[in-house]
Amino acid sequence: MSERESISQKAQSFFEELWKRGDPWDIETSDFEQRRCARLLQILSARRYAKALEVGCATGVFTRFLARVADRSVALDISPTAIACARKTWTGPDSTEFRVANIIEYDPRAEGPWDLVVMSDMIYFLGWLYPFFDVAWLAMELFAATTVGGQLLLANCYGGAEDYLMRPSLIRTYRDLFVNVGYHIKTEETFRGTKNGVEIEALITLFEKLNENTIGVR
Repeated sequence: MSERESISQKAQSFFEELWKRGDPWDIETSDFEQRRCARLLQILSARRYAKALEVGCATGVFTRFLARVADRSVALDISPTAIACARKTWTGPDSTEFRVANIIEYDPRAEGPWDLVVMSDMIYFLGWLYPFFDVAWLAMELFAATTVGGQLLLANCYGGAEDYLMRPSLIRTYRDLFVNVGYHIKTEETFRGTKNGVEIEALITLFEKLNENTIGVR
């Protein structure tokens, strides 16, 4: 087994075990998560998207919001249990498709170009599991697979000093990575709320692809 295959197996096992025990992040029941989804939708609602790709869709909570602004959506998650739940509870349009897939192994160009890519609270897991080169390569591939004028929505919660995966400096580094591969920051804000009695902040960045050769322009 190659190192890449070993990491992919570890990633799927990790998330599958979490989802088998239930909703590990209280996505379905948390008022904070529902309000954040509503805010993400509000940010996107200035236009419609012909084709959207959601990376790390979990049980499809934000996918329900996304269907309101996208004509067609492909929603990916590495956990078969999460995808099975998303399919079982889905009441939205047939133009939304749920798939079990590891985004590192998925080819976004094959079905692109995409008018919108959504990545919410998942890129720091990629940064934990995979070498930085793989995460950077993914960013470049997503940029190449985005239409000119298309957008990428990146949302990530900040963690405290002891939460090494979600330290603010790392979250901002992931944000800057997408700038460096060519995306332009259209809007950015910090969303604040309380979840399980804990004050939480989330960095929400909406990127836009201005042209094929916009590299490193903020």
